[in-house]
Amino acid sequence: MLVAVIAMAMAGCKESPYMSAPGENELVPDSVPVTVDPEPSPDPEGVSIPEGTINVHEACAIARKLHGSQVSDRKYYIKGWVTGFNRGDSFDQDFPKYGNDFVYITATAPDAPISSKRQFLAYRLLGQFGAKFPDLECIKVGDFIVISCYITNFGGTIESSGACFTYSSVNEHYNDIFKFAFNGCPEPGEGEISVTEAEKIARSMDKSAEQEARTTKESYKIRGVVSSVETTSIDPKYGNMVFNITDGITYATCYRLKGKNNTNFKDVNQVQPGDTILVNAKIQNFQDICEPVQGYVEDSSNPNF
Repeated sequence: MLVAVIAMAMAGCKESPYMSAPGENELVPDSVPVTVDPEPSPDPEGVSIPEGTINVHEACAIARKLHGSQVSDRKYYIKGWVTGFNRGDSFDQDFPKYGNDFVYITATAPDAPISSKRQFLAYRLLGQFGAKFPDLECIKVGDFIVISCYITNFGGTIESSGACFTYSSVNEHYNDIFKFAFNGCPEPGEGEISVTEAEKIARSMDKSAEQEARTTKESYKIRGVVSSVETTSIDPKYGNMVFNITDGITYATCYRLKGKNNTNFKDVNQVQPGDTILVNAKIQNFQDICEPVQGYVEDSSNPNF
């Protein structure tokens, strides 16, 4: 009897489990939160923020409702301040090749009276609409940025899942490097799909499967706007190019596509940022990134096309 009384006393004195946010602890609904998030800081002036953009607190709330390897069913624009990086031992040698970074952002500015402890990891974050970062000056601690990505809860780490890119930034060097201005993309015509629809097709395939299994058998006509060009010179032997297209929501990396009527490109000027184009290609899932492959540019607004 005495043992039972002691056990009950100890149970009564036990601290309530930490709750990630008020009213959102599925295991212990009556628990009391240990900490409460401070209010998000006001947005700085002079940075483009798309309608519907959410802050880091809201992104974390979405992630808490995901379990295991679940990923949000759509992409979100997420805004926040850069607080640090999660760079591994091989980062210095990998960065020149991949041009992406591993960036923590939070909802409070560096000068906020109370800093939020809640962070979001932008995993493999790329530059504007999927372009590679040319150097590390493009993103620094204290920068306010807007990113676009899917959200996941990876073993308790709230982070992005595939195809994460920077939409806008207050970083002056970033804005000197990335000058592409997205002015809208025409709606897909009959028999065409958007870049967002192409990405959904890519993500529906198993990214860990053999290449043949993660590439569609049929080709799709994808309508988009060229946001960046990776190819710097044309190899006359192959005559293909690598470039990104966007619909303003997401991007796709057009990998080694040919020119009009499936002929060789002759000059990089035939594909330039701002061109509205129609790509005819198969769709591949490459590490959760949508890649139109084995195809060509069917139509373009470029006068050199």
